[in-house]
Amino acid sequence: MERVRAGEAGAYEELLARYGEAVRRAVRIRLHDRLRAQYDSLDFVQDVWASLLAAGPGPDRFPDQDALVKYLCGIARNKVIEVFRRRFATRTHAITREEPLPPDTRDSGPGLPGKGPTPSQAAVAGERWDDWVRRLPPGHRAVLERLRDGHTHEEVAAMLNVSVRTVERIVRRLKDLPG
Repeated sequence: MERVRAGEAGAYEELLARYGEAVRRAVRIRLHDRLRAQYDSLDFVQDVWASLLAAGPGPDRFPDQDALVKYLCGIARNKVIEVFRRRFATRTHAITREEPLPPDTRDSGPGLPGKGPTPSQAAVAGERWDDWVRRLPPGHRAVLERLRDGHTHEEVAAMLNVSVRTVERIVRRLKDLPG
């Protein structure tokens, strides 16, 4: 601790390496399952180190390593208990009042964005598609349109009465087109 307070290079890293795992374990042991999805144990660990450095306890406060570990674990326990009380005991931040979002929110109206492209992305993609298809012969267009509709190479070949290798060759050639 004296080396950390003195600003000695590498002292803080040594402190973290030596006691970091004990602090992380102290947090993980006390962190409630419902809080794990919302809080990372490393956030608590960082709070513990920040509290230790802000408090600046004197070197006589920790006569040995065990005293320092007990102090750090006590800070960790208090940090977790503080969040637990705020999230379970208060009405304002109560985790028990939270409800999960429905699995598919695309059609639920305004709010969260859906998984699909935005209107501007769809417009740009449509323009690129039209430009690309315009440069192709009609047979190639037919293959592309069916692939775009979600058909497999085999299904497209059967629909257009061509071989699967022909469909694959057309796709390979399309990859070489500019733009």
